[in-house]
This record gives sequence, C-alpha cells and structure tokens, in this order.
Amino acid sequence: MTPLLTIIVPTYNRSEELSVLLSALDIEISGLKDYVRVIIGDNNSCDGTDQVVKNFIGRNSNARSMKHSVNLGPDENFCKCLDVVESRYFWIISDDDRPMTGSVAKIVEFLINESPDLLYISSKWSEIIHRPSAQEFSGELAFKRLSRDRYAEKVNVWVTYISGTIINIERLYELNKNINIRRFSNSFLVQLGWVLPMLMLGNRFYFIKQECIFAKSGNSGGYKLLSVFGENFPKVLKTVCGSDSRVYKIIFHSLVWNFMPTLIWANRSERATEFIKENPLPVIGGLRKSMGYWFLLMPLAAFPKYSALIVWAIYRAYKKVAVLK
Repeated sequence: MTPLLTIIVPTYNRSEELSVLLSALDIEISGLKDYVRVIIGDNNSCDGTDQVVKNFIGRNSNARSMKHSVNLGPDENFCKCLDVVESRYFWIISDDDRPMTGSVAKIVEFLINESPDLLYISSKWSEIIHRPSAQEFSGELAFKRLSRDRYAEKVNVWVTYISGTIINIERLYELNKNINIRRFSNSFLVQLGWVLPMLMLGNRFYFIKQECIFAKSGNSGGYKLLSVFGENFPKVLKTVCGSDSRVYKIIFHSLVWNFMPTLIWANRSERATEFIKENPLPVIGGLRKSMGYWFLLMPLAAFPKYSALIVWAIYRAYKKVAVLK
C-alpha cells in the first residue's frame, strides 16, 4: 500500500539526537503503518548512527535507510531522499528536532480530510530535546486556512525551516511538471526549490497554531549563516517569487527588519559561536534597497561597537513595545 506521508530524516554524525527523534517516531507511527513511511538519509556518518538506524528499521518494517558512500552535503541528502518518495506528502524532520507525542496522528488525519498544498507546523524551541513522554500533547489541533499573502506574513523567513513544513508533492508536480528540486543546490536553501514554488502556484495553505515540534535551538552550524540569509536567501526569493510580488515584499521586509538584525548582532558580539564568523557588510549589500539596511543593518554591522550597541538597544526596545501593542 502506498503511504500518505513520507517522513524524511536527514542525518550526519548526530547519533544521540537521532536516537531521540527515532524513539519519538516509534511512538508516533505505531498505529499509522499504512499511512506513514520513514526514510533516513545518512550522509556517511561514522559515530554509531548505523546501529541506531538498524535498530529502528528492525522495529519498523515500513522504514528504510539510504546511507551515502560519501558526505553529499545537506542539500543533496534532502534531494536523494526526495527522489524516492512515493507518497502524496512528505515532511523533512531534522535529526535534532522531533514531533511532540500525539501530534502526528492528528496531522495525518488532517491531511486525509483537507488535502492541503502546504502546511506549516509551529515549533517549541529548546536547547535540549528530551526523549518523548506521554503527556506532551493533547486536545485537537487548530488548523487555520490562509491566503497566499497571509501565509507569507505568518511564516515569513521560516519558509526555510525544513522541520516546520509538510508539502503535497503530487500537487507540486501537477502544478509544475518540470520542476527542478536541485535548482538551489549548494545554497543551504535547496528546500526553497519546492516550498516557494508551491507557495506561488498552490492555493490550499494551512497553519497549525499549536506547537507540535520540539526544535533544537542553537543549530550545530558549520556554515556561513550571514551569507546564507544575507545573500542566498534574497536571491532565491527574488528568483522564484519575483521582486514585484506581494509574497516577495512581505518575506523580504521580515528578513530585513526582524531576522537579519539578530544574526548580525550575534555575529558581531560572537554569540553565534557555532557558525563561521563573517564580515557582515559584504554579504548584506544586496539588502541596500531597503530602508532597514541604512537605518538598522548597516549601523549594526559597521558602526563602532559602542554606537552599534546603542542601535541594538533601541531596536530591542522597539520590538518589545511592538509586541505589547
């Protein structure tokens, strides 16, 4: 029987975190064998991941592992797994995140009843993701259908967050038969090659208000975070959405005013130690057309540190007042 949903788990040398996620999936898919399949994409781990995966597959006959002979990088690992998806929907869950106990069955029920094109799932961020317990999630999920523009407003920059998105792959290929899922490979944003086209072409967009995912705060890093969001993301957004579209304008505005200031200050204050330190000015040049660049991003990046700290303090105070309104 062809499953309804494929859960893709990309992993590389995080056997402890992977074990926590797979323990959660043991619970979540125990009564959903006909509906859910799990594919684990292993980027040639060498830390004990093999045994964790072997144990999980031994307990779940509808799961499979794809261990690559070399580390293909995160983007191609996603795509290799996506190449073999046979289900109507897929959901990529990072190996250091996990669904809350009891949430997956409700999500599957929703997929059956409502047939969304794109579904965003809210997350609870935590420094430590504990093994699943029985009392994490109860009650009914509140699914809200949104227009294209409203979805862009609610999700904004988090269209990049892989664990938060379930996509109807059948509908994606129906709307764009020639779609190239590897279009943005090596950008660390390959997922936008399917998320953004669906947002621009689809019409059934939903948002889950409740937090259904435990998400690991403080990514393991190892790449240039400022370059990914200051250079790569705006280019991809413009390529797919077009700079005149409402979706582009909404997400770009959120990137400049809500997301990039924190990244720049974390880089400058050396709080984002897990990511490669960068000189921010060269990589945010593409954001110059926004007033936010001149009034906020450039001062945070280029002013003397004491002056930049004043700009940061004013920005933080403004954000707190805006939240209270």
